[in-house]
Amino acid sequence: MSVKLREIILSWDFIIAAFVTVAAFFLLDKNLANALCKELYNVGISVLSIVFSVYFAALAIIISSSDDEFVRFLEEVGDYSKLIATFRYTLALLFVSLMYSIALYSITSVWINDQILEQPNWFLLIFAFLFPYSLFGAVSVTVDAIQYAKYRSEFLAKSKR
Repeated sequence: MSVKLREIILSWDFIIAAFVTVAAFFLLDKNLANALCKELYNVGISVLSIVFSVYFAALAIIISSSDDEFVRFLEEVGDYSKLIATFRYTLALLFVSLMYSIALYSITSVWINDQILEQPNWFLLIFAFLFPYSLFGAVSVTVDAIQYAKYRSEFLAKSKR
C-alpha cells in the first residue's frame, strides 16, 4: 500500500506548508535580496541535514527491530505497510528539501560573488513550501512511530500470555 495523493494533499502538514507559501507569495516582493535568501537557505541546510540524518537512523531502527510475527500483528492492527510507505515518502521529501536548499544556497552564493544582488521570489517560494512541509511531515511520522511503539508493547504483552 502506498501513500495516496488525496491523503497527501489533505494532510495537515501539506496544508500548513501551502498556507505558508501562499502567505509568502503575498508578502514578498517579486525580487529578493540574495544575501537574505542565502541565509535562509543556510538555515534550511542546517536544520534539514540534522533532521534527515536522525530520521534516517530512526527508520533503520524501526525496520530492523521488527520480527515477522510483529509485522503480521501490525498488519492486522495498524497497517505496517502504510507506516513504512509514509516513512519512505517523508524520507524522500526531506531529501528533496535538503538537496533543493543546497542547490539554491550554492546558486545564490555564485550570484552574490558575481554581484547579482537579487533573485526571483519563486526560488524562495518553493523553499517556503518544501522546508515546513518536510519538517511537519517528519513530526507527523514521528507521531506514527510513537504509535508503532505502542503497538509493539501491545504485541509483547499479548505474546507473553
